[in-house]
Amino acid sequence: MASSLQLVCEQFPHLRERVACLFERDELFRDLCEDYEACTDALAGRPASEGLRREYSVLQLRLETELLRYVREDAEPPVHQK
Repeated sequence: MASSLQLVCEQFPHLRERVACLFERDELFRDLCEDYEACTDALAGRPASEGLRREYSVLQLRLETELLRYVREDAEPPVHQK
């Protein structure tokens, strides 16, 4: 399992199956997972300044929101137009 996929699955264990399916078939979702991993790694490395730590924290929350949006939109049935 890719480390970025594993990290996102650990963050959202209740969505593990849907996250894994999206990761497998959607390149943009994979990119978001990789960005999330890079951001999480940067935070774990203890950024040099408090300002930088805050920026990474905000970015991490935005990425989490975007990942959840992807999962939600994937789960919604398509809207049929007449």
